[in-house]
Amino acid sequence: MQWFDVDKAGLAKILARRGKEFIIFELVQNAWDEDTKRVDVSLTRIPGTRTARLIVEDDNPNGFADLSHAFTLFAESEKKTNVGKRGRFNLGEKLVLALCDEAEIASTKGTIQFDKTGRHKRRSKRAQGSVFTGIIRMTQEEIDYCADVIHQLLPPPSIATHFNRVAIGTRSPLTTVVATLPTEQADQEGFLRKTSRKTTIEVHEPKDGETAMLYEMGIPVVQTGDRWHVNVMQKVPLTVDRDNVPPSYLSLVRSIVIEYTPHMLTADDANATWVKDAIQHHGDKLADSTITRLAELRFGEKRVAYDPSDPEANKLAVSKGYTVVHGGHLSKPEWDAVRRTNAILPAGQVTPSPKPFSPNGSPLTLLPEDQWTPNIRAIVDYVRRLAPKMVGVPVSVTIANEPTWPFRATYGKGDLIFNLNRLGHRWFRAESLLEINRLVIHELGHHFSGDHLSAEYHDALCLLGAKLSQLALEDPSIFKL
Repeated sequence: MQWFDVDKAGLAKILARRGKEFIIFELVQNAWDEDTKRVDVSLTRIPGTRTARLIVEDDNPNGFADLSHAFTLFAESEKKTNVGKRGRFNLGEKLVLALCDEAEIASTKGTIQFDKTGRHKRRSKRAQGSVFTGIIRMTQEEIDYCADVIHQLLPPPSIATHFNRVAIGTRSPLTTVVATLPTEQADQEGFLRKTSRKTTIEVHEPKDGETAMLYEMGIPVVQTGDRWHVNVMQKVPLTVDRDNVPPSYLSLVRSIVIEYTPHMLTADDANATWVKDAIQHHGDKLADSTITRLAELRFGEKRVAYDPSDPEANKLAVSKGYTVVHGGHLSKPEWDAVRRTNAILPAGQVTPSPKPFSPNGSPLTLLPEDQWTPNIRAIVDYVRRLAPKMVGVPVSVTIANEPTWPFRATYGKGDLIFNLNRLGHRWFRAESLLEINRLVIHELGHHFSGDHLSAEYHDALCLLGAKLSQLALEDPSIFKL
């Protein structure tokens, strides 16, 4: 005795949400899985009714291997052991029958009719192949939609596939990739097990008006909205409804497509959700060149990461035309990927701010006071008189003579250092104080801010210039050398 029955009407209501096109896809995939050279599909309105007639015919010499499989739910399927076959649940025809008012399956083993009174077996047989005929309730809108989406099929080149006597053309992929993907295969006891196998992945350009989809051996599975159609040439991990795949599987497929098509991607692609999803979950496996290419597409050839340890470096980068990438622009996995590959370097490494002193640097070579020329001494004395009045604290002034030090002068914590090797003796023999004051104001500005490009530094320079003018009016003797 059977443990349970299936309510055909109830199953039909559940299946209605999938759209009537799945009926055609189920029948076509079954025909493609056989030793078939040609498949013909027709879908036409039955005049004066709310129904349509669907016919799917193939030329498989052997026809149905077992006609009882046409009406037995979850019968053992020989396709389960072959990852290159689309079927695995022996369920397709039964789902189709649930939506039919009447149906007939004729094959080389006989004919079965389905009508309001039940299931009937007839002796008539076909010489070859099988033909499914179903009467299905469909609106004209549903018929038109099916007539449109059936052309999204990707027929195998070896199987001529027609719809209403018009060939569904084969498509040449943009590129073909061989990669290892999860799949499903039956073990010796017939249980489907998860495994991973190498397979071919085809990348196709969607036609105008098409939304990119993930395919299983030419049959649309789910819309992805990605850049391209992706056709996986082995079983993909499907739900029983055959209308989706696990998110982890989709992100893996996306990462493989990206890895082999970086030269085909655009800036829009690099900023698209599907690319970000691939990096989010598989960025650690993508090649350095791929991550670098994506960073270039998103942020341009001149790009740096915001460097909190060197605020001025970030501003210098902007002034030199770089895009500064801040923390919120990328997710943590994306940052991990760009740091691993050096695709985006910190601003402090690309446009570092001037740093006269390094913790690991060698001590400066100072010029002893007994070697100072009268001109050097005169300038030093002048700055020693002037600087405290400018910044309000005592300022020491020393002379360095360091050929490997690239700075003309530095100021920090009350110490002002002039580098004779960079300034030269001529600077100290200045006929006017213009260049002297210009450099002094620049360096004393760092008493207020170390960042040349900050508002604080700008304001400090304005203040020091004003103070210098005020001192010249109040105490001209300061400026006598």
